Amino acid sequence: MKSKIVFTAAVLFFGLTHSCAQDFSPKQQQRLEEWGLNHTYLLAQSEANEQQLLDILNENRKRKNNLVMGAGFAGLGLLFLTTGSIIFNQDSDCNDTHICENTGQVIVGGGLMALGTFEVGYPCPYFYLP
Repeated sequence: MKSKIVFTAAVLFFGLTHSCAQDFSPKQQQRLEEWGLNHTYLLAQSEANEQQLLDILNENRKRKNNLVMGAGFAGLGLLFLTTGSIIFNQDSDCNDTHICENTGQVIVGGGLMALGTFEVGYPCPYFYLP
């Protein structure tokens, strides 16, 4: 009698877990259809395909986030480069007889240019997630 109860509970448990399996959202379904992947057919073939499709969708999401972050850093870096070069190249009262008093200008302008160069050209490992 105990084995029948355990068997019935196991069948119900596995039946409920399969019916509560994660389904794709409409946006994810649309994305898969845009790529030409028939997700209903792939899911009917094997349950392992569901995890592979989810992995593909997650990689695509990471790729998009990386593109947005990269564009943001590139734009901010160009802004810093431009601002730094404008500050750095401002006219000052320096000639052969006077000592240059634009030390702050050189430090701020040079620092902004260095920061801008770093942001535009540094390949941050965070943005190249596997």
